[in-house]
Amino acid sequence: MSLFDITLDTLKYPLIVSLLIASIMLLVMLISIYLYKINKKYYPNFSIFLSIEMLGMNLALYSYFLSFNILHLLLISASFMFGGIFIFFKEFKKSAILSLIFSIILTISEVSMGSLIYVIYFRNSINFIDSIGSPWFVYVMFIEMVYSLIISFKMLDKIRKQYFLIFILLMPLFPNLYVQFHTIIWVTSLIMIIATVMIFDTLYKNRSKKGSEIFLSLEMMGIFTIMMGGEFYYFLTGSWNIYFLSMAIGMIWFLYRIFQEPTRKGNYLASSSISLTLVVMTFIMEWFMGAVLEFNNGQFGTGLAGFINSLSLGWVSSFNPISVLFDLVSVIVTVTASVWFLIMMGLEMGFLAFRKIIDSRVRENKVRLGLMIFAYAIYSVYIPSFSPLSSRLQYIPYMWSMGIGTNGPVTSSVLIALIGTYIISAILSFLFGSRQVCSVTCTAPLMYQGTFYDSLKKFNRTTKIGRKTLTSKIKGWFKFVVLFVNIIVLATAIISFLDYKGKLNWYIYGNDPSVVVYTLMFNLVWYLGFVMSPFMGTYACVNQGWCYWGTFNQAIGRLGFFRLRVRDTNACLNCKTVDCANACPVGITDMRGSFISKGEFKSFKCIGVGDCVEACPYDNIFFYDVRHAIKNKFHKK
Repeated sequence: MSLFDITLDTLKYPLIVSLLIASIMLLVMLISIYLYKINKKYYPNFSIFLSIEMLGMNLALYSYFLSFNILHLLLISASFMFGGIFIFFKEFKKSAILSLIFSIILTISEVSMGSLIYVIYFRNSINFIDSIGSPWFVYVMFIEMVYSLIISFKMLDKIRKQYFLIFILLMPLFPNLYVQFHTIIWVTSLIMIIATVMIFDTLYKNRSKKGSEIFLSLEMMGIFTIMMGGEFYYFLTGSWNIYFLSMAIGMIWFLYRIFQEPTRKGNYLASSSISLTLVVMTFIMEWFMGAVLEFNNGQFGTGLAGFINSLSLGWVSSFNPISVLFDLVSVIVTVTASVWFLIMMGLEMGFLAFRKIIDSRVRENKVRLGLMIFAYAIYSVYIPSFSPLSSRLQYIPYMWSMGIGTNGPVTSSVLIALIGTYIISAILSFLFGSRQVCSVTCTAPLMYQGTFYDSLKKFNRTTKIGRKTLTSKIKGWFKFVVLFVNIIVLATAIISFLDYKGKLNWYIYGNDPSVVVYTLMFNLVWYLGFVMSPFMGTYACVNQGWCYWGTFNQAIGRLGFFRLRVRDTNACLNCKTVDCANACPVGITDMRGSFISKGEFKSFKCIGVGDCVEACPYDNIFFYDVRHAIKNKFHKK
């Protein structure tokens, strides 16, 4: 039985009592918040005294309505009364610890009120966590949070105002309280996407100074991660416990940060540890969100068994270490390869990329960034998942977007499309350089080239691993990785074809080997490199040589027309800042020497991002590809 199953006649008495209790509680707590915010002598004491007394009253009445034992009522009330009086006459000065204690007591008092009203209705006990999901707790607490924000608004800095306004939108949206459950899941996910974009945009705008916003962002992102983890847990188990706890933590955090301004300051670009924490935490939140959206859209089966049956690589269900590792990989890549994960990431990263378009001054870079966003939406999301062609992609040339393994096993019926994809991509790379993949059609550039993540390229030059990948020179270990990976990919493609022909029967836990390698590379290893950017530098896929589709196109591009050229070599000779080298997101630091000696720069590693073109203070660098070659040829005639 639920609150909504009770008739109006039955509700008449309990409803009046509940409204009276909630109104008194709300009024007392609003007074308590107001007094604490004023912060005059003894006001903090009185605020905590009031919140403790309200907690005691709720617990005493809760116990009484369960047992109708007056002794319980008197003992609990008296103990809280004496405790409150002791605190009242002990002078406290407002501090971070006191603000945290006050926020916790305030929230627990409201939770206890939810428990009390439940027992009034049902004459039955309820645990603490379930009380958090009560509408009496949710809406009363929401009103208190709005009131706290209103009375503090003028005293808050711009960043806290933005953060609190977006955060407070989530508070009344407990999915369990609404008939339109699935709609609320979509709405809360959208709010978190907007909040994530806002966080990264704020940090990027303040990247050149130390401030408290980085730690405020970490706190907020941590709460978002637990919230999305709670929704994921619900779809697996049917329990809202983790989600309810996350919302209570969020309410405590909100009140605490209203009362207590952050004092610790830092800068995400000055600390790889801080950046890594933020990026990893954000990715975990995004992973949970991707899974939740797939559950909500019906693509994943609900319950643990339903989720296991939805895994793209299957579930081995064995306890030896290799099988356990394989199952873990299967869980991770099922979400990272899912369409709603890609859509969600596209919305977040697309906005940051759009911000970069606004900041860019070079028209060709604006056009390329626009094409990159368009290609992600159409080539990576719409065509494979929603278009009429989606069921026949494996038979269409150029639709094997990342080469071998993209659309399934290697069979006779897909050979033309697969080979055609390599031929078409090779032609494009020869004419325009590998940037046609690595800076346009691949999903990686949208992730890396938005404002915030692009700024992490600083770690290419400041971290130990990042510095090993600097310059355009191809080192021995890089060549080994490229050769090793491509041999594996080619070998698995041959095995896949022989399996199809019946000559072999070699599978990896029932999966085609070429598909497994593709899945590992682009749905696991790539994301590991992405989140490790603060320790390895950006574009690990380019700098470390394990992206077999990228290295194929880079090799072809190295033979073709694409290069960087300068209008005046003397400008490079006299340049003191070498901004082009500092701007390169793949860590090419030696282009200046080639500009001076040859008037151009051509490299296997150069993927045509164009940050060097943007950074040049003399507007001296420009892209050169087949368009310029044709134009020059006609001009000579």
